[in-house]
Amino acid sequence: MFKSYFITGLRNLTKQKAYSFIKIIGLAFGLAASMMIYLYIEEDLSYDTFHHNYDRIVRLLTIDSAEGVSSKHVGVTQPMLAPTAEAELPEVTESVRFTGGGRYDLRYGDNILKCEAAFRVDPSVFDVFDFPILDGEKKGALDKPGSIVITKTLAKKIFGNEEPVGKTVKLNQTTDLFVTAVIADLPKTSHLQFDLLHSLVPGQNDDGLRQALETWQGIFTFSYLLLDKPANIPDLNAKLQAITKKNNAYQFFTPDVQPLRDVHLKSKEILFETNANKSDILNVYVLSTIAALILILAAVNFMNLVTAKSAGRAKEVGMRKVIGAVKYQLIGQHLIESIVVTTVAAILAVVIVFAAVPVLNSTYQRFADVMILLQPSSLLMLGGLVLVVGVLAGIYPAFVLSAFKPILVLKGSFKNSTRGIQLRKALVVLQFTISIALMVGTGIVYQQMRFIYSADLGYSRDQVITIQQNGDAVTRATALKTELMRNENIVSAGTSSARLGQQLGRTNIFPEGSTSETNIITSVMVADENFIPTMDMKMAAGRNFSVEFADSLSIIVNEEMLRLLKWNDALGKKIGLQSGATVADQTQYTVVGVVKDFHFATIRHKLEPMFMLYNKDNNALSIKIKAGDIQNTLAYVEATWKKVNPGTTYEYAFLDEQFANLYRNEQAFANMFTHFTVLALVIAGLGLFALSAFTAEQRKKEIGIRKVLGASNATIFYKLSSEFIMLILVAFVLASGVAYFVMTQWLKDFQYSIQIGVGIFALAGAASVMIALLTISFQALKAAFSNPADALRTE
Repeated sequence: MFKSYFITGLRNLTKQKAYSFIKIIGLAFGLAASMMIYLYIEEDLSYDTFHHNYDRIVRLLTIDSAEGVSSKHVGVTQPMLAPTAEAELPEVTESVRFTGGGRYDLRYGDNILKCEAAFRVDPSVFDVFDFPILDGEKKGALDKPGSIVITKTLAKKIFGNEEPVGKTVKLNQTTDLFVTAVIADLPKTSHLQFDLLHSLVPGQNDDGLRQALETWQGIFTFSYLLLDKPANIPDLNAKLQAITKKNNAYQFFTPDVQPLRDVHLKSKEILFETNANKSDILNVYVLSTIAALILILAAVNFMNLVTAKSAGRAKEVGMRKVIGAVKYQLIGQHLIESIVVTTVAAILAVVIVFAAVPVLNSTYQRFADVMILLQPSSLLMLGGLVLVVGVLAGIYPAFVLSAFKPILVLKGSFKNSTRGIQLRKALVVLQFTISIALMVGTGIVYQQMRFIYSADLGYSRDQVITIQQNGDAVTRATALKTELMRNENIVSAGTSSARLGQQLGRTNIFPEGSTSETNIITSVMVADENFIPTMDMKMAAGRNFSVEFADSLSIIVNEEMLRLLKWNDALGKKIGLQSGATVADQTQYTVVGVVKDFHFATIRHKLEPMFMLYNKDNNALSIKIKAGDIQNTLAYVEATWKKVNPGTTYEYAFLDEQFANLYRNEQAFANMFTHFTVLALVIAGLGLFALSAFTAEQRKKEIGIRKVLGASNATIFYKLSSEFIMLILVAFVLASGVAYFVMTQWLKDFQYSIQIGVGIFALAGAASVMIALLTISFQALKAAFSNPADALRTE
């Protein structure tokens, strides 16, 4: 019996090739889209799961409740908090601290290269995290000052085919580092990404580091705890707060615990952290919804096409009933046919996924693994999905077909039921509600991305290149700037403690008139006299730093600082900064200028008060160049760097490209949203094309009679298309409400966002009508221009 059903299903597929192609390709696209989104969601959910103790590792955060900061959650803690928690709390079995995260200039013989990401870390790192050691001993690898552990890729870059363990490399040409072990390259799904781990154990001359690691007053370490069982977050938070209170830490720094499983997807508000490829759980929810909607769209499309063609199979069902087929057999037959179609579509979908994902990975800068689909659990889930979609898509058509009355069918009196027609209309509305909602969502996402890229940040990032200077290169910054300015294509060059787009450091300030109870923390940048003009920033009052003045005790504040301190005129005011062991040890700085507000970090976060101190040589060099002859200018900059800083690595980047990279996850999300929306429109369009063809065929005689009675081609076209357009207008109203609500929630993730206007809804509505007209116009025009005699001659 099942064999008969299967053969009948295949015959029906091959008998109506165009119709079958539309059914299968629509389902295949829907299943492929769902599979691809599943792979990207799996990628997001798999972060850090390779650690054996994944469910028992927590990260320590700090809630900064001081005045002057709007982003309260930060990823750094007091350096003594983690080791004290390990010593005093029985549930804490191990702790580890990281600092740094910057680049290292390394030399081995004549080979000089830049290590992309290096941390200083406690020796216990391998007791908490699972970073497999390929060469060397795990125990004691980072016990000694100056010892380092490097990745396999970095070892190959430095040493080639030589044995790395036991070798010595130079840091910034001066400090010896000793390679004690080589670890495997980190999985892409690790929130910690590094090439080198440098022992945090202070050396003989590291008194400054030793004192810093013993303080309870500042926060600067990335700290993790390994627990004896999954964390009870409220209980552990209370114990950590008691520890900080007992040790007289600042009261406005409150410890907070975050499970490792939440680091990748639930850290959008957290600043000052090490979190590579950070994403947002909301994106996972949105993508999951899109996958479900596209799958529903494909299933609805399939259901609509099958029910529309039900009249064509009425005689077959009638004959089967006459010769003894019962209802459950007919239902089983059509369900199996539906599952056959879904299986064929699923096989095609897998082929599409394997072909598309490598291209999409490159486009989205993601690394979804298509081989996940071949795992037993995924194959089982895919089989279940095929079965569920097949049954859900085919169950209504199966009941409709099995309910035909054979006597009416065999007499030729069968007609499509009003209920069936109404169902198809409802399904068309559902299809286009989903499609239009996705179109509106895509438009809003792209408007927000365009706003991000075009927003006035308070500085110019065009034609600016940046170079990160390390070690002795910093002390030669002035000499480098002097040489660079000899080229007429270089407009200006300035240095700062951090390039724009990077999060600035924070510190306590003591403005004049404040009391000892006042706790104000603001961001701080160090810059030279050329930085503000190089970045085309504007002064709101006072002056910039200048070599004509002794500016070592001068300070420039932004407008947000004035609002925080409630100063109408800041010029001449004093701000104290702690310069000794106690709060009483302060150095007073005089405000000489007010710079107009600029976004020194991303616009995900609210603009905060900040101030600038003066120093002539700083780590981040920014160079403004003319638009013409860029290649020769870049070649001159490189040659000048090598002349002033021989034996060091050279690397530059354009500031606008670095800026775009800050939002690469948002851009990737926007691209994914667009691609899957286009796919949804294709699926809906295929369904509408087939349905319009069926409608034109069903109304062939009606059209013929209308033409004989004098109806024009335009009237026929209008008659056939207006019904679908009305359905799409209903879908537009429903979709607009849904899209407005969802996208309003999405925009809340941004401190600065667009206002949703009616224009995007009008555009989506017009686009959907246009797509519908283009889709059905072929069938409508074909019917309108047909010879009525042909239609009236047919039975």
